Formats: sequence, C-alpha cells, structure tokens
Amino acid sequence: DILRSLGLDAYRLSVEWSRIEPEAGRYDETALDHYRRVLLACRSRGITPMVTLHHFTNPRWFSALGGWERIGNVPHFVRFARLAGERYGDLVDLWTTINEPEVLAFHGYDEGIWPPGVKDRSRALEVIANLLEAHGLASAALRETDRVDADGDGAAALIGVAKHWALLQPLRPWMPLEHLSAAIQHRVFNVAVARALCGDPIDLSIPGARPVHRRVDALRGSSDFLGVNYYTRWMVSISGKDSRRARPGAPVSDLGWEFYPEGLERALTSCASFGLPLYITENGIADGVDRLRPAFIRQSLAALDRARARGADVRGYFHWSLLDNFEWDDGFHGRFGLCAVDFEKADRPRTPRPSARIYAEEIEHRRSPRS
Repeated sequence: DILRSLGLDAYRLSVEWSRIEPEAGRYDETALDHYRRVLLACRSRGITPMVTLHHFTNPRWFSALGGWERIGNVPHFVRFARLAGERYGDLVDLWTTINEPEVLAFHGYDEGIWPPGVKDRSRALEVIANLLEAHGLASAALRETDRVDADGDGAAALIGVAKHWALLQPLRPWMPLEHLSAAIQHRVFNVAVARALCGDPIDLSIPGARPVHRRVDALRGSSDFLGVNYYTRWMVSISGKDSRRARPGAPVSDLGWEFYPEGLERALTSCASFGLPLYITENGIADGVDRLRPAFIRQSLAALDRARARGADVRGYFHWSLLDNFEWDDGFHGRFGLCAVDFEKADRPRTPRPSARIYAEEIEHRRSPRS
C-alpha cells in the first residue's frame, strides 16, 4: 500500500532461504505460503516484483557444511532456486539469484567482519568463484521451472545478479602505489566479476592470494541483465587503518560514506560497456533525518538521465530502500528507508519521510510525456 501511495510500480524483495528450507531438504510450507501472499499482494496492486534468492544470509545447516567455501555445496542452492521457480514462477518474471557476491566474499572471508569471520584473501576469491558458478547453475534451474510469463511481455524469466559497483580512486593522486591499489581492486571487485557474469572465464587474482581461474559453461547466457548497486565512491589509501575512506572534507552519510550521487552516471556507463541491459537494483543513502536524501535522490536520478542519454540501456530503478532495515555489521544505525521504521514498537510502524514524496514526484515527472 505504501508503494502504491507513492506511485511506484516495482518492488525488489528477497525470499529467505533459511526460512523456506530450515533443514536440508525439508521445506516450510508456512514460509512458502507467506512469500506467495506477498507476491500476490504486489501483483494485485499493479506492482512488478523482482525477487532475490540470496541476500547474504545462509541456512545454518548450509554454513555447517562449509557454506560457500565448498563447491560441493552449490547444488543445495540450485535446488532452492528450482523450488522458487516452481512455486513462484507464475508471479515472478524478474529474478536476481545472488546479491553482491564480491561483498559477501570480502566482508566474510577477507576483512572478517561478517560471518564466518575469516581473514584469508585466497578463500575470499574461491568464494566469489563459487558464488558465480552458483548463479550460472541457478539461472538454468530457474529457466527450466519458470515457464509462465506473468507480465505478458514475452519473457517468463529475466535473470541477473545484483552487482555492487564500487567507484575507486587514489586518495593521493600523486602516489603511484595508490593508483595501482585502486586499479587492482577495480579489476577484481568490479571488472572480473562482471565479465564472468557475461560468460567469460572466471579470472580472479590479487596480490597475496592464490589466483582463481575457472571456466564455467553454465555462466554463458546465464545473465539477461546486470544489476547495479551504487552508493558512493571510495578513496583508496595504502596508509592508515582504513584502506578505503571518504574524500576528506566531503559531506558524508550516517555511515560515513561520501555523498556522491553524480557517481551513478559513471557507474552506469562503465557497466553498460559489458553489453547487458542494466537494472539499478540498489541506490540510496543512510540518512535518518532526511538531511541529504532529498538532494541525493534528485542528483542520482539526474545522473541516471545523463547515463541513458549517453546510451546506457537502463530498464529500471530500485531505491534502497523503501523501509529502514537491519544493515548487517552496522545494525539499525544506517537508516536508508524512504519510510522510517520504529523498531522499538512491536508493530514497527512505518512513517514516510519527506524524501518519499520527493522521490514519488521525481518518478512521476519522468513518467509524464514531455511537451
């Protein structure tokens, strides 16, 4: 109902694997029915759902088996994707198999700030490769099971990955090592992952880690689009505690990320070079008091307009996020929602922020015929 009140016609959501499959091979019909009701509620209101199958969290039993470190665990996820296609294919045409595989791998296996808390760059690269292979195989499973064109547009299943696109620049442009560090991170974090999603062999290498080279036939033709998650740019430093930081003196969000909405244009034009249609699957700012969000929305959508004028084939935009949510290691501190959520109350009431109306007006302006 909030979506409709804002005039929005699409919504990205996840179906939580651990709720649907609490034990390996055992499915919770109550959970499956819950998500079906959510999808039906979207469709009945004229809202197109984009469903994400994996957004960082794993079932406990999957983690106990070694999680994404073991290539032998990938079939478990493929089985889940097959089930999702069977149960929800009549309601869903837009699928993202995995959200930010590179972020999950580096936070969990290199920096160690997310579960399983490992600090081993070689293992992080293996996890990225396994997640990419999982996408390819899950995509095939969805195509086999989702044969219903819910929208009537001729496509029963359009499938991609939501890829975090990090803008990386040297903190001190006069330092060659910071240029090199930014270039290496861009090559692995951005380019290598995007190329694999387009069907190229997996080619991951970074100093201090065992390289991963893998040809995965299932990745060829697995992606109908590339999802782009863009938030900010990072200045890369080779000294001090933080290797990535906001530009000194720049306005920052509640999480300390630089206010840099114009970077969305660069992110989109870079991603367009891979030849796939694009969806902006996440774009937003942590701002609990709506100090920066109104300008962020206006400037981000202007950047989107410029990117499209330059030829970027952008098919849709999903703001992150509709509601305040739990932001992983940042907890409830990062308030990204167009609507504030009071987590202290049992019913968690939602209150639209002023920026919600601004967003609705900007979207309606772009929908209206130009004179």
